[in-house]
Amino acid sequence: MDREGVGGFLESILAVMVVITASSVFLVVLASGTMQVKESIDQEELISWLEDNGLYSENGAISVQGTMAPSMEALPEGTAGMTVLYRRSGNSTPLLVLEQGASPQGDVLAFQQPLLLEVEGRFVPGVMEVRAWR
Repeated sequence: MDREGVGGFLESILAVMVVITASSVFLVVLASGTMQVKESIDQEELISWLEDNGLYSENGAISVQGTMAPSMEALPEGTAGMTVLYRRSGNSTPLLVLEQGASPQGDVLAFQQPLLLEVEGRFVPGVMEVRAWR
């Protein structure tokens, strides 16, 4: 810099290079984080799998007690684990909990679906809570 505090050509080039280098490092850090993310589980595909396996019905009732209670024998393709919980609407106490697979290690897809439950021979409104992970 000269006596007036005004930088010359070389100082301005150096400042631009520092800004470009810092922004490049920042972008590399962002890009490396996105490359490690696994593909997320599609909720619609999971609901379809639950319907196909008798764990969810949009039009019928799911019996959660006795010999007609649903069970989870396998997992959807590409899923490492899943928990399905059935409870009455407005009640936090679970009526039935189905778990399969290892504990979650990363991102978990969690959602709730309203459904009709058969409990002790009566049909009551209920909620199905699903948690699935890869």
